[in-house]
Amino acid sequence: MSFQILNYHGTAEEDLEITSLLARVFVGEGYTEKSSAEKIFALAELQKRGEIMLARSPTGKLLGMVIFVLPTSPARQVAEEDEAEIHLLAVYPEARGQGVASRLIMACERRAVSSGYSKMVLSTQPTMTEAHRVYEQLGYRRNPIRDWSSKKGTDGNSKIYFVYEKRL
Repeated sequence: MSFQILNYHGTAEEDLEITSLLARVFVGEGYTEKSSAEKIFALAELQKRGEIMLARSPTGKLLGMVIFVLPTSPARQVAEEDEAEIHLLAVYPEARGQGVASRLIMACERRAVSSGYSKMVLSTQPTMTEAHRVYEQLGYRRNPIRDWSSKKGTDGNSKIYFVYEKRL
């Protein structure tokens, strides 16, 4: 499959595409509660996190997205001073297995290196096994010492997150 990685431009169409993708992947696949998603996937919140990168087909169809987060961002979860972070990697199910996630991650890695960071980190849920395989194929390794849990959600439960890291 041919596709390109582009930067987010903040158009109303892109905003709708991004919220639709995040809802389909994170809410639809059971990783995020719908009530939480409305707040955390609001475009103003996503933009505060960092640089949004999009994967698009030659016809312009959105295939996936990721957010490149600097350690100076108030939205960072685990990044330390010399580390950049990946948030909300999402690829439509019908576009999976074609390198979209890998290319989005590699775009973040290039951005990190060009910004002077020596390590990339990310948090992932234990049930996201398909994503774990992609990370491991790209050289990321889980560091259980850095695993963390979120504050209690509206359902009264907190979530556990695995941390993966890679030296660049």
